[in-house]
Amino acid sequence: MNAISMSKPHSASSASTERLLHTKLMPPRLPSTAIPRDELLARLDVGLAKKVSLVTAPAGFGKTTLVRMWIANRDFRSAWVTLDENDNDPSRFWTYVVSAIRTFDPSVGKNALSALRTSQPPSYQSLLTLLINDLARLREPCVLVLEDYHAVTSAEISKAVSFLIQHLPEALHLVLIARTDLELPLAALRVRDELVEINAANLRFTQQEAESFLGTAMHADLPSSMVSRLLQKTQGWAAGLRLLALSLQSRSEVDIERLIETFSGSDRFVADYLIKEVFEGQPENIQSFLLKTCFFNRLTGSLCDTITETNESAVTLERLARDNMFVEQLERAGDRIWYRYNPLFAESIQFLARQQLDQAGVQRLFEKASDWYEYHGLFDEAIETALAANLFDRAMVLIEKFIEIHNLSESQTIGRWLENIPQQEILRHPAICFTYGQIILYSTDRFAPATASRIEPYLRTAESAWRTEENHPRLGQLLSFRGIVTWWQGEFQKAFEYARQSLDELPEYDAAWRGTSLLILSYEALNEGRILAAQDLILEARALLGAAQNNYGVLAAIQMLSEVFYWQGEFEEAEQLNQQIITEAVGDESMLDDQGFAALSLANITYEKNDLGEAERLAARALDLARQRGNELLQAQATIRLAYIRAAQNDLQRASELMKPLVSGMQHPTLLREVQEVQSRFSILSGDLLALKGWQALISNDRESRLNVQKEREALTLARLRMAEDKANEALELLKDRVTDALENGRVRSQITALCLEALAHHAKSDLTQAKKSLSEALTLGQAKGFRRIFLDEGTRMAVLLQAMLPTLHNRSLSLFATTLLHSFPPEAMPLGGVTSSTVQVEALSQQEIRVLRLLVAGLSNLDIARELVVSVNTIKTHIKSIYRKLNVKSRDEARGVARELKLL
Repeated sequence: MNAISMSKPHSASSASTERLLHTKLMPPRLPSTAIPRDELLARLDVGLAKKVSLVTAPAGFGKTTLVRMWIANRDFRSAWVTLDENDNDPSRFWTYVVSAIRTFDPSVGKNALSALRTSQPPSYQSLLTLLINDLARLREPCVLVLEDYHAVTSAEISKAVSFLIQHLPEALHLVLIARTDLELPLAALRVRDELVEINAANLRFTQQEAESFLGTAMHADLPSSMVSRLLQKTQGWAAGLRLLALSLQSRSEVDIERLIETFSGSDRFVADYLIKEVFEGQPENIQSFLLKTCFFNRLTGSLCDTITETNESAVTLERLARDNMFVEQLERAGDRIWYRYNPLFAESIQFLARQQLDQAGVQRLFEKASDWYEYHGLFDEAIETALAANLFDRAMVLIEKFIEIHNLSESQTIGRWLENIPQQEILRHPAICFTYGQIILYSTDRFAPATASRIEPYLRTAESAWRTEENHPRLGQLLSFRGIVTWWQGEFQKAFEYARQSLDELPEYDAAWRGTSLLILSYEALNEGRILAAQDLILEARALLGAAQNNYGVLAAIQMLSEVFYWQGEFEEAEQLNQQIITEAVGDESMLDDQGFAALSLANITYEKNDLGEAERLAARALDLARQRGNELLQAQATIRLAYIRAAQNDLQRASELMKPLVSGMQHPTLLREVQEVQSRFSILSGDLLALKGWQALISNDRESRLNVQKEREALTLARLRMAEDKANEALELLKDRVTDALENGRVRSQITALCLEALAHHAKSDLTQAKKSLSEALTLGQAKGFRRIFLDEGTRMAVLLQAMLPTLHNRSLSLFATTLLHSFPPEAMPLGGVTSSTVQVEALSQQEIRVLRLLVAGLSNLDIARELVVSVNTIKTHIKSIYRKLNVKSRDEARGVARELKLL
């Protein structure tokens, strides 16, 4: 039985570009001191014909200035994203990137952005396929710049960007600006000549560039010898030269000489020293402004007014930018003008600020900034700022508002925030407790008991609060989620009970959570053998989850529906559904569970068709995925399927060896019982009946409530044991009412199995009439549905029975089916003499008759067959009459069955 690949709950998200910090999409303006760097600009021009340009160097080497100069002096369209450590949430990262790309053309990326607005963004392949297809429509060169890409450390994002680069349309060129080497497929790009690189060595100023820069920055010409010494001291480091220029302004030649002598290199300590020199040379009001605003990534007049409690910040920012005081104005968007500090400068001033302002003073600055961000709807920045100052009460209030607006669309970001907040603070907010429980489950090992233990305090707190408040809708959601948590812990009965309780609390309009609970109860119905009831529940759950756009839940419902079809022998439908799962379950690592169960389901189907080679391949694939995910349920069931394949290959020893590790390492009691039942079947087949005493005692003494399907499996295996012990009457007693119950509940597999065992038991009693009756019913169902291994897995006893009954099977179709089964037994299982002369013989068909039969089996009418073969209808009728005679059949259905059994087509 497959597991539910439990879904992440969903509610509509209002995420949109309105919640973006638009300054991240604004490139900085070129400083007035920027000097032309024609050689490097020409290298970037060459890169435009390639996929990627990579500009890497430590802070202060002029990376951003170079790229900004390039795009400012070229006529292609460009988009800019400045990244930071908060962009490691894939949803957040791609929202910014796609929003930037849409500036090329509003129709580009529209569908991708819509997909990102849900609480369950698609896999990166699906998302980027939408985006790349849109970008392929661009006809003119476009450049996307990702600044500070080194801040991105997410492996998931790196994998996605690598995918984008691999499939990058010709019209788009990617520029990456970073301080360090990147985890991207750069070697492959180099080999294919698809990459241009500019590094620190390339960015160091030459003598001529240094003279030009210092002359512009200082408004004075320094002697070439002095510039040469400065260049040597700074090793061409742009930030060092710029700091020196600020420090040297209005100084005498003697002071300049002294500063040059004391300047000992270009490391961080020197930068701190020079910035201190620059800082102390500023008026007191500017010093105060710098100290109070240096902690914030983006600055605008009203924000700085709020922080500094002044009303002239806009003028101050403009002056600092004009004086090249390491403040850069960003490209203007709307009425507000934004600026940013050079990171090197900001970090050094922050050091001074923490020295001169006490901790409480710094905290007040962050609190004021957080208030400003919240007022302007920038909740991300408001939360980040509150957390930076350990303002946990304020952060929790803001996070609760963020969740109300965006739900789980940025779960990794929410999880990162909450990880930095003491647990006692989180436990004061029930809604956040519930959200955090979901984030923990879906971001860690959901199978591990430690995960459930970690979640429990948060769920307990939320449940207590909502019961006290009589908040039935939220309580229903929590109970449904408890069902998911206990499900993954293998506590199925608890999961079923939570699901039932949740449905009593949930309102009818809550499609997502009602769908999830119905899915859990569908699994209960499946395991109780109520296949028809399960099918109704699954279809209702799938409809609700689809309406809620819960893709994870829809896949789980499809998976369970395929299980229903497997039980009913509708193999073609089951195969189609599992192939759909494999196609759609991509991206999120948890989707490997879906892929694994789909592979196992396909293995079960191909096994039942007696295609052992394909079944083994699929089961091995499922086992590999189970081990990757640590999914005990999938691992156990894939191993069981592989063991059955070994047994079918007449290698019972290997089959038993495969099962042994499962027993020693099994944690879930339900799975352990399944493993023990399979081991018992192998012992019966090998004749080792003494080994079954312990198992018999276990199932006879068990008084615990178990799922009906498990009880049925054990009863059928016990019936096999009784026949092996020559106790046919006891076997028939165990089989009593099994056929009827299976028929009423839609368990075709169980119905055929019970009929086979009944036939074997009657045959053991020499009651050939009843044996034939039960076997004929089993063969009729088995042939119609395509079941094979149900018969073959009963081994020699079934081979003997089929051999004995074959002469009495006057139905042509059943005779052919029985003959095919007999030919499928391994020689060791066959009675002495093998298949007798009663085997059905078929007169050979002509080539034209085979063509007619193929079209007939495909369902074409006589007229359509005549048109296809370009002959008259009377000719076709003659051929069909001949086919019926040779196959000894009287209808198209019978002809179809014979053709399938004998593989005539």
